[in-house]
Amino acid sequence: MNYVNAFQKIGLTVAAIIFSCAALFYSINPAQADNPTTVNNTGKIMMSEGGFVIDGKPNYHVLVWDTETGKSKLYFFNYGKGLLGATNYQLPSSPLY
Repeated sequence: MNYVNAFQKIGLTVAAIIFSCAALFYSINPAQADNPTTVNNTGKIMMSEGGFVIDGKPNYHVLVWDTETGKSKLYFFNYGKGLLGATNYQLPSSPLY
C-alpha cells in the first residue's frame, strides 16, 4: 500500500510541475518588433557601412547619402580616439554623372 501512495505523490508532483510550466509558457507574451525607424517620412536618406583591416588596424567607414539630391557624407571611426568623424575626402554630389 505504501508503494501506491508513493506513486500517487510522485505522479501528482510531476503533474503539478507540468501544469506550472504550461501556465508559465502560456502567460509569456510573444516578442513584438517595433516598426523600423527612418530618418524622415519619405525614406530618402540611405546609409551603407563597411569595416576592414589595413596593416593590422581595423577601419570602419559609413557613407550616408540623400537619394534625391545625391549629396553624401563619408564618416570613419577612429579607434584610437573612439570617435566617429567626417573624412577629408568626400564624393561629389553626382558621382555617376
